[in-house]
Amino acid sequence: MNNSNIEIPFSKTKTAITLILLVAIAGAGIFAYVSPESIDPKQADKLGILGISAAVIALASAVFVIRKWMTQKVGLLINDQGITDFSNATYDGLIEWSDVTAIKKMKVGPIQGVLVMTNSPEKYIEQGKKRHLQARKKSFKFHGTPLLIVSSRLQIKHDELEQIINEEFEKRVKLSSVES
Repeated sequence: MNNSNIEIPFSKTKTAITLILLVAIAGAGIFAYVSPESIDPKQADKLGILGISAAVIALASAVFVIRKWMTQKVGLLINDQGITDFSNATYDGLIEWSDVTAIKKMKVGPIQGVLVMTNSPEKYIEQGKKRHLQARKKSFKFHGTPLLIVSSRLQIKHDELEQIINEEFEKRVKLSSVES
């Protein structure tokens, strides 16, 4: 096989929009903390606590988003070994082509994704980040696979992403049938 890499970078624009939203939430939270009586005098204590909580969570998330924005690492890498999705919050390891059985389209509300069906779901459920183990289990229960790739954080349109992954998968299927 050739050593062709397809590298899809993180979307700076989509990340910037997320960052702006988080800063707006933090600003609203700070305002609610500083001046809760201007929003609702009867609930001033609760609004102050809620405001500071929202500000802290939004600012902490913003730090994470800024770190992702500044990274030079690719968001998705497709090569001869498989697919490595660095944009996924729950799993960022290599999905080996030998474990991939099918590629399916997924849409839940406004979220579109590519489901990577595998013959080893337990491997990928256990292999990912431990703190997201339950999310991978839920994804497997809901979609039949713990592996979901969404284009929302990548610099690519969903249809193009789906096409590239399907084409690369089909290449691997053809190559493995020729080698057999």
